[in-house]
Amino acid sequence: MNNPFFIKKCRLINFLKSYFVNFNSSCYKLNEIKKECGSFEKLLFLGNYEVEKYMNKELIEKYRECIKNDYNKLRNILYEKECINDYEKYLYDCIKNNDYKDLIIGDVIYENKKKILCIGEANLSFSALLQKNLNLCNIVATSMEDESKLTKSYGNIFTKNLKILENYGGIYVSNINVETIDRHFLKNTFDIIVFNFPFVLPTKELIEKKWNIKLNKEDDNYIKYYKKAEYFLLNKLFYYLFKNSSTLLKEKGYLHLRINDKYLTCKFPNDFSLSFIRKVDFYNSYIIYKLLKYIPSIYDSSFINSNINNLKKNKNVIFTPNGKIFKSFKMKHTSTLIFQKI
Repeated sequence: MNNPFFIKKCRLINFLKSYFVNFNSSCYKLNEIKKECGSFEKLLFLGNYEVEKYMNKELIEKYRECIKNDYNKLRNILYEKECINDYEKYLYDCIKNNDYKDLIIGDVIYENKKKILCIGEANLSFSALLQKNLNLCNIVATSMEDESKLTKSYGNIFTKNLKILENYGGIYVSNINVETIDRHFLKNTFDIIVFNFPFVLPTKELIEKKWNIKLNKEDDNYIKYYKKAEYFLLNKLFYYLFKNSSTLLKEKGYLHLRINDKYLTCKFPNDFSLSFIRKVDFYNSYIIYKLLKYIPSIYDSSFINSNINNLKKNKNVIFTPNGKIFKSFKMKHTSTLIFQKI
């Protein structure tokens, strides 16, 4: 047991264990990672346009027109530009190998002729805009609720988007839970999986059972335990999202997870075949998607209800099968997390 070689070997093993634990831990402490600009802003920098940190609708429309008009010039610049990593090369190749009309350029780039799975779609606005603007894509949209509940919750928004999605060749599948979504599709099917702003709704019964306590909603501890339960359920949701995405994505496929920044402290599992690529600021890209008729199921009402009093402007409305729920939410504090199957 005192063999020097054996002792050195043990020390090396312990060092490597410590190194990889710390490495993995740091990679997935996503709240500590700085946000990067999205693909849209990076193209603007490439074209030497003046770019504001926070842009409005008018600026976004102006810059989209600039990119459209200067697209061939920007492509030529990219042919000469050296890529610093594989993901940047992928983004550059999307532009070099496609016409402007075959791309949606925002926080990320979506290109035509891809198979894309949109999870937790609710009002179907994101999957509908992808299928309408990239009509050679195969878009599959899923929701946890059934069609009748979503029609009741979202009304004409849902029925209109469902019609757009299906008329342009997309597919909608209801009653699909993230935990079991891998049972509904073949392995290695999708180029991209999208999940926009997942949220959970802890019940009083769950809280009391989980922490073995009795609470009433007027209790000061109720909010504390509600938040704990919220993170508990989100961690569970992310576990199954990553587990099943690693099954359903093609090799080198991408997971795009858009999220409220306050949830960046959740646990994002690193024991599946998904490698963290980057964290992108979503705010300016939200306006790009909004111009294409995207309405998040969870949104900052100040974008939409500009004539409502200040109290309501600062509240976020979540439409659920159980009615409207209000939560604090600001699009200025949102991110797109990008992972790749390795």
